[in-house]
Amino acid sequence: MKARKAAAVCLFAVSAASGLLTQQGEKTFATEEPSVAAISVETVTSETDGTFSARVFLDRLPESGLCALEFAVAYDEAALRITQAELLYDTGAQAAEIRVHPGLAGTVFTYDNREGVTQVRWATALVDPDYWLKEERALLTLRGTVTDAMRPGDHCQLRVVPADVTLEDGTRIQGPEVAAGYLDAEGNAYRCEVSPTDGAVWIPIDETGATMYGDINLDGQLSVEDAILLLKVIAEEETLSAAAYANADCEADGILTMADVTLMLQVLMKEREATALGVR
Repeated sequence: MKARKAAAVCLFAVSAASGLLTQQGEKTFATEEPSVAAISVETVTSETDGTFSARVFLDRLPESGLCALEFAVAYDEAALRITQAELLYDTGAQAAEIRVHPGLAGTVFTYDNREGVTQVRWATALVDPDYWLKEERALLTLRGTVTDAMRPGDHCQLRVVPADVTLEDGTRIQGPEVAAGYLDAEGNAYRCEVSPTDGAVWIPIDETGATMYGDINLDGQLSVEDAILLLKVIAEEETLSAAAYANADCEADGILTMADVTLMLQVLMKEREATALGVR
């Protein structure tokens, strides 16, 4: 019974974050200003065999950590399929849950794939916050394949969205917001607002992994913002993903230098054709 109650409180925090419930029995949610966490999906390129893997990151977590988190990653099913979600962040909760609450074995991390959406839930009934999500790091990796509808230079967004919820009549609807919550020492439940950042899967245009030479921020176009970002990278003020690095190598010589910036600016100012980018 104690395990069931602890689990209910944990999932209660998730329901609070989605705004679907405000109380359970006599327990009500604390009303202080919610903290803000961040979830982001990285932008990647597919491999030559059509497979891809994209990590989902946690950032700006509340000091207490999160004991419950539920969200979904939506994508165009005509463009790609997600086949697996692999947990990367082991807080120890899964092993401890088995010892403390044997009936909850295997419930800390779950995911569900269907109709262009991968739903992810991480929730623990453990009251010890040492087992909660606290570190700003990669939470999981999404693995899948692109379809034949994708062509070189195409991309498909990976959007962080609220997970579906089941109403009393069994109807499933998308929740109003990503669900996240935590408890204080007295057992009061708090919701945590989540700021999402979407990712994407790109099909590279050549063997280097580039998707569009000069497009360093991976927004599908060449702009001054890309040149500024490359300057920061060269000054070691910013780092790039593998896909962004490949796009930044405008001279296709394997290194990033001011020559790449110069070539980008020449194309932006119409002094050279875009076809000059990425030419060895």
